[in-house]
Amino acid sequence: MGEYYLKYGGARFARNAPQEKINSFVNSLPEEERSSLYNVVNLLEQEGLITLIPGDSTTVDQDMEELLVPNAGDDF
Repeated sequence: MGEYYLKYGGARFARNAPQEKINSFVNSLPEEERSSLYNVVNLLEQEGLITLIPGDSTTVDQDMEELLVPNAGDDF
């Protein structure tokens, strides 16, 4: 089914189920469980609907990389 990336989490994953089944599962969760992307991803993995792929995950948005400034210890 291919590999995908979580836009705001940076984690790489593979779908183990059709998108419709994943959407249905997420929509069936109570609001308090859906309010955290971290929680939803863990639940999807526990249910076997996705597989997280370890390795080169990043939380840096590649489109914003040029705007990042290294921390030089400057006080602001």
